[in-house]
Amino acid sequence: MKERNREQVSGGAAEPDIRLGQVRLFFDSIPFSIQAILLTSFLLAYLIWEVTSHRAILGWLSLVSLVSLVRLWQYRQFTRKDPTVEQVAHWWNQALLSATLSAITWAAASLFLFPPESLLHQLLFTFLVAGIAAGAVTTLSSIFPAILLFLLVDLLPLSWRFMMSDNHQERLIGAMTVFFMLLLLLSARRLNETIMETLTMRHEKSRAEATIRRQALYDELTDLPNRRLLYNQLNREIARSRRHDHLGAILFLDLDYFKNVNDSLGHAVGDELLKQVVARLTGRLRNEDTVARLGGDEFVILLPEIAKNTDQALTRAHSCASDLRKLFREPFLVEGHTLHVSASMGIVLFPLDESTPGDLLQQADVAMYRAKDEGRDGFCLFHPGMQEALEARLKIQRGLRRALSEDQLELYYQPQVDRHGRILGAEALVRWHHPRLGLVSPAEFIPIAEETGLIYQLGDWVLETACRHIRQLNEHSPLAISINISPKQFREPAFVERVKEVVEKSDIDPGLLHLEITEGTVLDNVEQTIAHMESLKEFGIGFSIDDFGTGYSSLAYLKRLPIEALKIDRSFVLDVIDDRNDAVLVETIIVMARHLGLEVIAEGVETREVLSFLAQKGCRKFQGYLFSRPVPFAELIALEQPLLQEQRPCAPAPASAAG
Repeated sequence: MKERNREQVSGGAAEPDIRLGQVRLFFDSIPFSIQAILLTSFLLAYLIWEVTSHRAILGWLSLVSLVSLVRLWQYRQFTRKDPTVEQVAHWWNQALLSATLSAITWAAASLFLFPPESLLHQLLFTFLVAGIAAGAVTTLSSIFPAILLFLLVDLLPLSWRFMMSDNHQERLIGAMTVFFMLLLLLSARRLNETIMETLTMRHEKSRAEATIRRQALYDELTDLPNRRLLYNQLNREIARSRRHDHLGAILFLDLDYFKNVNDSLGHAVGDELLKQVVARLTGRLRNEDTVARLGGDEFVILLPEIAKNTDQALTRAHSCASDLRKLFREPFLVEGHTLHVSASMGIVLFPLDESTPGDLLQQADVAMYRAKDEGRDGFCLFHPGMQEALEARLKIQRGLRRALSEDQLELYYQPQVDRHGRILGAEALVRWHHPRLGLVSPAEFIPIAEETGLIYQLGDWVLETACRHIRQLNEHSPLAISINISPKQFREPAFVERVKEVVEKSDIDPGLLHLEITEGTVLDNVEQTIAHMESLKEFGIGFSIDDFGTGYSSLAYLKRLPIEALKIDRSFVLDVIDDRNDAVLVETIIVMARHLGLEVIAEGVETREVLSFLAQKGCRKFQGYLFSRPVPFAELIALEQPLLQEQRPCAPAPASAAG
């Protein structure tokens, strides 16, 4: 950090917003600087009035006043215009001009007001000029060239006046003045480095927060709003439509056979195709319309306030869908491949009833699948009769109730290890073995459990099972187990007492149980979250923030949380070698965690290259398929250490084991 800041001292290597911070500090100090200079100037004039030409003193005071007015005018211009990074070069030069003009006034004092006959007045004169120089170190050091110019122009003429004397004592004072100037330059250099470090850290923190926030609200590939931001905008549009008695529409668009493109030509071609699709969609829609990407090849087009009545709204929604369909008539040229792609769309109007954003997207999704069933490359309007997909969700809901009572659920464990593969802990992951559907992905049943309230019963089962397994592990080798806690479960008033009850009933060390919560859980109710965490922390249970980087955690909140670790989301870890943004974000999280005294656990480690990168950046705990896939409890006990062998291949992650 310090070496980098030394390179930035001249200002040339600093980023524009850091240089703007330097300039702001400089101009913010001008009012105080002017007051100090005027006070010192009149004091100097008073002290040398009897031994120096009155005309010279008055002329010099006029010069000081004129320069002060110029600097005050610069300050007013700066504060009124609130400069941007594009204007930083201009204001940087203005700062240098301000420092130089101020220094010239004091150089003029040394050249024209210096009392040659009276040693006492010379010492008083020197004391005041040196005091101004010392004060300038505190006000001008944010821009090192400015303080360098000031000290040289201010003190060298004074030193010259002493050095030109025949008096040995005066020449000694001149030499001491030069030495004093060098000390001030050294102090200014160190202060400048401290300021640069502070500005750089502030800039990096701001950039990291902005990156994390953008990751939370926008799709990384297409830069479109993601599901979270879409929900927010849809909530606003529903409320606005109700106020103004308008109707809006949602188009749920899914590319036909997109999976074939990925499978045959690779994900790079698929990603580029998605970008070209987005370019066509955004080029066709109105400024007030919104295109969002939900994931994969699924897009949602939000059309606000398209009509006053249902018939007009249907006509315009159909017209928009027809226009969007025409966008796919022309083939896409992607990396030398000519791709003919079509899209299926589902349409739903709002607000026709009390449907929530989630209900509307679900209905549009159902209509989109009906369009696919009818031959693809078309669109379909949702109507209440389309319940097949909703019925499928109900089947999962009913099946989940049975699963909880009929022993169809099982906890798998994915080890958390050090860089050598030695097991340090494990994360518990719930799996559902459906008698007819086989292994059901958590991505399918966890959201349904959240929506229906089954998450409380499911969470209790996970907690009890994990504690029972911790007790069994004690018979072999004690191992810390982490379990995921849903936001709803964590907000339950009786949650804290329930956890304590299960731990005490299981007769285990509370320190072997770690709870993982998401950033969203924290932000839902910060004070309640902290209260729950502190109560369980005192009981001995540890906490970590799961999927860190996918939400938007204020660093102010993060400092208050009694957590022990941050888990970096696998979406950032997977591409740290090839994606510079992911690499910067991961490194920022690791550095931030180290400064906060937190452990970092990297999820999704699948290659030795990623492991090496993370270890070099300071990460000490890892989780991923490079070491082990999630395994049943019996296999966890039987795992041989270390998990990372010399030539151990990295097994790809099967879709059924996700989550």
